[in-house]
Amino acid sequence: MNRKIVFVALLGTVSLFPAEIVAQNIFQKAADKISSWFSKEGSGRDALAAEHIDITKLTLDENISIPDLGNQARKIRAVQSREMKRLQKARLSGLKLIRNYEVIKATISASNLFLPNDTVLSDRADIYLRPFLSALRIPDYYHVMLVMHSDDTGSEAYNLDLTRSRAQAVRNWFARNGGNTDYVVVYDAGPFSPVASNTTMEGRAQNRRLDIYLIPGETMIEMARRGQLDKR
Repeated sequence: MNRKIVFVALLGTVSLFPAEIVAQNIFQKAADKISSWFSKEGSGRDALAAEHIDITKLTLDENISIPDLGNQARKIRAVQSREMKRLQKARLSGLKLIRNYEVIKATISASNLFLPNDTVLSDRADIYLRPFLSALRIPDYYHVMLVMHSDDTGSEAYNLDLTRSRAQAVRNWFARNGGNTDYVVVYDAGPFSPVASNTTMEGRAQNRRLDIYLIPGETMIEMARRGQLDKR
């Protein structure tokens, strides 16, 4: 059969499928690529680096859900447990392990970092941010998400701009103080994810916060494969 005819026939066949199914297939392929991002045992550091997804293009939920740790999950959970204890010794509160003990989430009150309505880090911010610098010493050891929140006082545009500037100020602080920020992603959450009521002063204070997520990166997973994590 003529190849042109075959091609036309195939196009006709594809057109018989509902658009929803085609869209789902495309999305599933993307999801499969993300889920298998770090699961290629023995593929080598260079091969993995070549396929590294641009994490700045992902939503917060997508970044938290990847990578799949595969056979390295147990080792990395142990590393995260040790990191949690180190951060606790630095007198940080608001710490928890999420995603089956694979991701560290730390919450810092905005009042510990900024003066009211300001976007310049205060002098005391150093106390709360410095303990995280060690997480940024090795490129891609962690994917670090900086998610700044506000209360609902003021306009939506104002709060988004405020949280964007504040999150960027934290990222810049890490960069100035020797942290590798190539794998640091900032999110301006504005007032849209409150943890308390905005009808009280106490509630609004709780809503003004920075969430820091420490997500295992490619380097950590590669070190786990090589048995190097216990040496840290």
